[in-house]
Amino acid sequence: MDAQAFVPFTAAIIIAVALLALLLAIAALAHSLRLKRQLLQQLKTLERELALLQSGALGMGQRILAMEAQKNTRLDTSGGDTNLKPYAEATHLLALGVDRDEVANRCGLSRAETSLLDALRAKAQQ
Repeated sequence: MDAQAFVPFTAAIIIAVALLALLLAIAALAHSLRLKRQLLQQLKTLERELALLQSGALGMGQRILAMEAQKNTRLDTSGGDTNLKPYAEATHLLALGVDRDEVANRCGLSRAETSLLDALRAKAQQ
């Protein structure tokens, strides 16, 4: 093979390698753009979910503070027989939808007393 025939052959190989490198670079760029779009989509979804969780937590916090204030007001104004305070608190908690077992534990009442209070409260609402 003479030198003049070798130059075009070498140039063709260099051009082929350069084109192959260019195609690989374009494929990598396209892949990274697809990944970027997917990650942005996931980020938007997570931001929406976080916003919902934050607003829910904020609302629950405000609701808990309001319930505590209401409970404290009721306990402060009841002032009467201290033996009735657990029943008043239990009735209030049951009205808020707290589980009977939890109410019994919080107020120091038996399960039967809590069930009776809940039945009386439900009957009064009818």
